[in-house]
Amino acid sequence: MDRQLIFDHPSFIIAECQGGDCRNGSLGIKSSMETTRSPESDEDKLCKELEDLLGHARELEQVTRAPDGLPRVQEPAPVAVPLHESILPGSVLTTLFRNPKTGRTISFKREELAQLDDMTADYLLKYYESQSVLAGEDADRLRTCVETYSRRLYLLSRRADWRAGAFGWEAAKEETILRSVLQLQLLIECVEILTPPLLTVKQIGGEEFDLIDDLRGFVRLTALVLWERLASTGVDEQAYGALAACIAALARKGDDAVALIDSGYAASQGEPIAFENWFQKSGSVAMEKVETMLLPVEKHGVDEIFRLFARHALDLQLQPVTVEFVRYTVQTLAGALAAIGGEISDACRRRSAVVSAQLTDISRQYAADFAARASDPGVCEEDLSAIFKELDALVGLEPVKNEVHRSTNFARMQMLRRQQGLPVVEAGLHSVFFGNPGTGKTTVARLMGRIYKSLGLLRRGHVVECDRGRLVAEYVGQTAVRTHAMIDSALDGILFIDEAYSLAGRGEQDYGNEVIETLLKRMEDDRDRLIVIVAGYNEPMKQFIASNPGLESRFTNYLNFPDYAPAELLEIFHRMAAQSGLICQAETEKRVLSICQSLRAARSDHFGNAREMRNLFEAAVRNQSTRLVNSGKSDRDALTTLMPEDLPGDFERGIPSAGEGVFSGRSI
Repeated sequence: MDRQLIFDHPSFIIAECQGGDCRNGSLGIKSSMETTRSPESDEDKLCKELEDLLGHARELEQVTRAPDGLPRVQEPAPVAVPLHESILPGSVLTTLFRNPKTGRTISFKREELAQLDDMTADYLLKYYESQSVLAGEDADRLRTCVETYSRRLYLLSRRADWRAGAFGWEAAKEETILRSVLQLQLLIECVEILTPPLLTVKQIGGEEFDLIDDLRGFVRLTALVLWERLASTGVDEQAYGALAACIAALARKGDDAVALIDSGYAASQGEPIAFENWFQKSGSVAMEKVETMLLPVEKHGVDEIFRLFARHALDLQLQPVTVEFVRYTVQTLAGALAAIGGEISDACRRRSAVVSAQLTDISRQYAADFAARASDPGVCEEDLSAIFKELDALVGLEPVKNEVHRSTNFARMQMLRRQQGLPVVEAGLHSVFFGNPGTGKTTVARLMGRIYKSLGLLRRGHVVECDRGRLVAEYVGQTAVRTHAMIDSALDGILFIDEAYSLAGRGEQDYGNEVIETLLKRMEDDRDRLIVIVAGYNEPMKQFIASNPGLESRFTNYLNFPDYAPAELLEIFHRMAAQSGLICQAETEKRVLSICQSLRAARSDHFGNAREMRNLFEAAVRNQSTRLVNSGKSDRDALTTLMPEDLPGDFERGIPSAGEGVFSGRSI
């Protein structure tokens, strides 16, 4: 296959429409591919559009299956086809491989891709298997898949000359139809093998979609809609032959595929008159049935189907070159169907050029969307074990760590159940963090965002932090706008609301109630794209959750962040010093531990925990600076050592000792 045709001809024109008989508006033009949506209506609209189209695709699959009584020719043993005859270009196959560490498809430069087309599929599979890019089991599945489709093209083409005589067309055009559809089918099979299962299922508008099965449905719709609009209005025998080629290439089983395309030959034993009689009795009836089933699909354009295909491809993280190959193949198929019967009118050429331009625009938009998503700093794969190492390395918080591990294990098992077709136990991920300041609530929220992203539950996994001041406005009508904007910025991640209790309990006229109502609605509307964590002191947060039945029903996960013990506070102080290149003398650590014990014993409901250690550390560093300036010492040991006298006196009472100054104690 010529790489120049695939990648360097964006204005490639679909050849033409048969005999000048194009239907007005037959290839309706829709909008370019969209990758963003508004909170409610767009996703619901997309869901309905998908369900409508894919429902038609399933009906067409049933109608075009090989019936039990279909005439069949006795087949010889299958012919072995060498792998170098793969019908999928090496450049396209290679772009489906994924980085083992990140799980993302591998990108190549244009000149590198051109070289890959000269390599056999067998060579590429062996090479990437040796580089540990491809697992041995996946390599074997791919070999079988490539061989199967190469052999199928051979078997479907064996009686091409007889059909060319019976239908009055060129055998090469039928071969183009078969190859184009089989290439698309093989591409999807390879995507299924090489794509992590977690990426192949997506929730849209409250419904679950299997992206791989949907791609098969889009290919079926594309082939049959193109046939109906470009090849069904000419000579009946030619229309039937083109339809037989399409549905044979779309068949799931190889035996059925051969039976479908050879049904006319098998029924007539190759005799022209017997074939004509069979066609009038059976073939034309079957063709009319397919045309009837396609009537509800007429409102959809081929570009609309391709746009939906591209949306799914983006969720599967397929490279732009893959989508460009699909565009080229679809246009090649359209050209073969349009030219199946002879001359083409200028009007059809112009309409085909418009459709070609629309498909090219979608392919170009896909490349831009893919680049934008790849450059998004929030979109990078991360190993789950590495995140848990960070979590487990945090000081203290053992109950919190255990709960995060438990919640993650639950989420992982539910995703495995979904992959294996088992019932899934739906559970919300919205959480309430109880605890005093400085207990690591924000840090844990950020880690959870990364965990959920690694699991595929969130696309970005970023955390947007806010409080009442960033949600509640001063004037009527502004609070909802401000809240929506904050939620929009957190989509595909976590919205973390600190001191959330301040939104409730101030009376019916307080704008905080508007924030709560807006938040509850968006938590439902965007349940697949948003996780909300509310945090604050224990008792106020309990009152906050109890204040509204909607809050109680949506927040089902509760994590209690206990105050740090004296030894844990000492460890936090020690880590702060180490991060700044400072070491503590033994006496210094004893003094810090004594301060921590006093702070813990005298703590109130608003104890600052790690914040207290930050204040203590900063005061000690200021005091060290004053000591060194006064002593005139500036050697390395002096600069990196904290002495007991550097610690502020009476810090545990929050009152600076006489002569220490306001900056020697706590930060104000």
